[in-house]
Amino acid sequence: MEEGSHVWLRSPKSEWGWVPAKIIKKTHVTKKSLKDKDKANAEDEGNGDTAAGENRDSTAGEPTDDSVGSKVELTLVDDFTGLGAEGDYYLKQQRQQMTKSDIKSTLSKTSGYGRQISGYYAHMEPFTQVIVVDDAGTAGEHPDIKLRNMPASASSAVLFGGSSSPKRNKKGQLVVDTNRDGGNHDKSGVLGQPPTLIQDTITGGVDDLIGLTHLHEPAILHALRLRYNADIIYTSTGPILLAINPFKSMDVYGRGLMDLYRRQGEVKLTGGGRGSNPASPRSMLDTPQMSPTVANGGVKPKGKAVNPLSLPTLPLTDEGKPIPSLYLHRPNGKLPPHVYQTADDAYRAMMRGIDLEKFMKRGGLGGNNRAASSRKMKSEKGGVDDFERPTNQSILVSGESGAGKTVTTKIVLNYFAMLSRKLQESLEENNGVQEKEDSRPQSLLRMGSTGNEKNATSTLIPADKDASIEQQVLQSNPILEAFGNARTMRNDNSSRFGKYINIAFTDKGQLLRASIDTYLLEKVRLLHQAKGERNFHIFYQLLDSATREEREELLLDHFTVEDFNLTNQSETYDRRDNILDTDMHQEMVDAMKVMNFGQETVSHLMRLVVAVLFAGNMTFTEQKTSYTEACVLEYDEASKVVAKLLGVSFENLAASLTSKVIFARGDIIHKGLDVGQAQKANEALIKSIYGAAFDFIAERINVSINGVSPEEASSTSTSAGRPSLRKNTSSADSSASIIPPGGASIGVLDIFGFETFEVNNFEQLCINYTNETLQQQFNKFVFKLEQQEYEREGILWKFIPFPDNQDVLDLIDKPRTGILQLLDEQ
Repeated sequence: MEEGSHVWLRSPKSEWGWVPAKIIKKTHVTKKSLKDKDKANAEDEGNGDTAAGENRDSTAGEPTDDSVGSKVELTLVDDFTGLGAEGDYYLKQQRQQMTKSDIKSTLSKTSGYGRQISGYYAHMEPFTQVIVVDDAGTAGEHPDIKLRNMPASASSAVLFGGSSSPKRNKKGQLVVDTNRDGGNHDKSGVLGQPPTLIQDTITGGVDDLIGLTHLHEPAILHALRLRYNADIIYTSTGPILLAINPFKSMDVYGRGLMDLYRRQGEVKLTGGGRGSNPASPRSMLDTPQMSPTVANGGVKPKGKAVNPLSLPTLPLTDEGKPIPSLYLHRPNGKLPPHVYQTADDAYRAMMRGIDLEKFMKRGGLGGNNRAASSRKMKSEKGGVDDFERPTNQSILVSGESGAGKTVTTKIVLNYFAMLSRKLQESLEENNGVQEKEDSRPQSLLRMGSTGNEKNATSTLIPADKDASIEQQVLQSNPILEAFGNARTMRNDNSSRFGKYINIAFTDKGQLLRASIDTYLLEKVRLLHQAKGERNFHIFYQLLDSATREEREELLLDHFTVEDFNLTNQSETYDRRDNILDTDMHQEMVDAMKVMNFGQETVSHLMRLVVAVLFAGNMTFTEQKTSYTEACVLEYDEASKVVAKLLGVSFENLAASLTSKVIFARGDIIHKGLDVGQAQKANEALIKSIYGAAFDFIAERINVSINGVSPEEASSTSTSAGRPSLRKNTSSADSSASIIPPGGASIGVLDIFGFETFEVNNFEQLCINYTNETLQQQFNKFVFKLEQQEYEREGILWKFIPFPDNQDVLDLIDKPRTGILQLLDEQ
């Protein structure tokens, strides 16, 4: 950091922690002057009113030389150079001496970025800040001062002091005038800060944060904030996609936009040039002026009368609106970051591995020897032949509660379904002639050809039944969301469970089947909800949607959500996202039909849901005897309904909740429970019933999307390529067994976010432990392994500090001393 450098200065007065500033003076200080300044500051302590970090040393220690110490004194002033519209508003405030109310009025108008500026710098006043740092801190490592990324289009006059042309020293190096007003300064110029390589044509400077010259906290936050203000919610950082929840509908999804990313992925896979890029000006943008006339699924260009089928069309969103120009007018011909891009990258990586595997098996680069060796290892160890399932991919969707993980997962699944449909259409078209020549049944589609017809292995996929496998995978969402999602303080449709969706593809890339593993259902929500939150959606959906006949069958009569203890304790019954529970219930019922649940199965599930609701209303009465304290279950409407819906007698229900059985030396002893213990037993019953119902739903969904019949699923054997869904089948075995020969899979992990409450249960510990483990996985692959690779290859690099949460993990899971280990011992 030199004089003239544009920096970010940490400040507690900033809404996001940092303010823009400029270093106008850099002075080495002596030991004596430093002590005098400390003495003066001690006398004036408490009177400062400037940015944070005043007189803060980056390292401890005193200068050892009286003439020139190891400390440096930096003088910083407010500076809004290169901040675009935000900086212009602030400079206007300074020039016109506007009042704060005028400034806030001005800032409330549209900023030009798309959103409304809330006044990030409206409260800022001109300041001059002097900070004493260690001389090593001027190399850009000071915790409170970070170099700014300046736009490449900023003029030299702005970047280098404000004069009409940049000054240079005798060596030809650029120098900067340290006068903050841009005029002449009596001091000689010093080395200035060169412009960094961020583009004005891209909001925030870059699409990928890795491209920032200075990569640190304020640089990342500033770029993300500018993009968010412009309704650009996706930003890349290497292979990682950052998505910021906009909390509103966005016109950045739909089949038209999916097709753009699909075409771009195909171009990249085949090595096409710029001209063939779907976002290139040559292929999509060099068209006549567009008219809003919709034709052929797009927007037809204006111009002379020509065949409309020969003209390019701009894609539309699913609502019929043209997609934002951001996805068309790209100077580099590359589409901006999007969740579609992440899904497409995973799919293309999988297909490259499958194609390479075919090449190796045909003898390329000694592939036959590798394949034989792999099969030999499989037979010797009894393991899985990894050579037959190459390049399996994974997409991890993580973030805090309310970040939009559930929606993102559904977008990824929709994209994979689109790719499979496109491939199916292409294969049917290409195989139509061959099928007619071979007189093969039209109900079967030949897949899996290895290119060698004599030795080809193929997978036969049934043609479209009542619903395609793609539709079934997507239709699993409304069912799981009804039973596993709830309204929280941050999100009206928050997933209160984790799920891992493993999607199997054939060697041609067609979606064949899938499996879903669920875990850590937040069953404590059944009993307790905070103010402003709800229980699981299914309770509100059923009570709002049940017909008169259904109410008679389920013994609901006149009961509403306000009559049940499990739904009325938070006094919150609706959703803030304007989605009706009746609509969601109908969508769930329709999805159950698609997934072949059957009317009887649906009816039984609803009986269990109502039984859980009435179980929450059951009460116990204390009954003292001469020997011990006991209690009895009240024989009221709630307990009678629970017994009837569960198909048990009232006596058996009461006995199971008010007593326990002790086995002692061959004797059976029945011991009564007091009221508190009986209530805990009832809570356990509620959790067990609902948890078992949720597991059953997940199992039935797997039966449908795995392509396994109910008879096969209930059998003890496992057919080739199809998993048994019995409880003793591990998720790893289930995920592996759905992959067809020569195919591969993509796993999508939707993990609930980190959360903490005033009173946290064991479930919160497990949820947060899962997130901490995933964070460590991220640190390992992004930082640790990469830096170790640099060291092995002898590449000069500078260590990148990052928050390592290994201590947190050790606290929870360290052998012998971790929390989980101690709980196991108890």
